[in-house]
Amino acid sequence: MFFKKKQDKTKLIKRISIYISDKQKQLIIAPKHENDAGIIYEQDKCLVTENPMNLSELGKEVINYLNLFSIKDVNLRDTKSSDWPAFKNSKVKSIREFKQEYICISIESVNNSNLILQIEGKPYNGSELTINSHISFHANNEEIGKRVMKIYETCLTGRIT
Repeated sequence: MFFKKKQDKTKLIKRISIYISDKQKQLIIAPKHENDAGIIYEQDKCLVTENPMNLSELGKEVINYLNLFSIKDVNLRDTKSSDWPAFKNSKVKSIREFKQEYICISIESVNNSNLILQIEGKPYNGSELTINSHISFHANNEEIGKRVMKIYETCLTGRIT
């Protein structure tokens, strides 16, 4: 017999995505949910702001939006790619253009304790290489913001400094 693994809602690996475009001068923070099947998906409510953003404010919003992560069961079978919340909040007209113009930075805790965050970016859509860094969930807001932007800038240039 198969049994569905019951999730402990007090212990969640928190996740968000940040999409940044220099061309569009836009930064989008998309908090996430996890459904009962274990599929991670973006919440409808995203933070949309101008890029660049104050580093301390960026760090503060990263923590705020990580704390919105939750278990919410939704049937995702009928959703279309055009329903993608970050794309809908962007300034571009096609998903292809979105993937070309925005760099996605994923942030997630490395375990259920949520003490360490992994920040990861890809220089371009479909890249086999990733740029990643770890930082304490309790680091000051400016340090978190600096680390996110350092990943972003490294993805832009393709060089590790």
